[in-house]
Amino acid sequence: MAMATSRISKPMDPEDLRPADEQILDQLQQGRATKGALVDWTEFSRNTVYNRLEVLEAAGHVNCVHEGTRLFELVDDPRDSG
Repeated sequence: MAMATSRISKPMDPEDLRPADEQILDQLQQGRATKGALVDWTEFSRNTVYNRLEVLEAAGHVNCVHEGTRLFELVDDPRDSG
């Protein structure tokens, strides 16, 4: 029987951010972007961008506003806290 993966349920602290998170957040500060665009605009692989978007979304920092295109927007930048 497969175990369910646990998701982050609290916001991330700035020290929890990885370089991919930083670049994704930088891009989303400029406006909404699709997963594909974020792959194009960062130096990270598709898998890395997809995985980090899932982490950022689970933590409440980004939101998928259109499921069909996987369009994301910034909700809360964890670097702004403190």
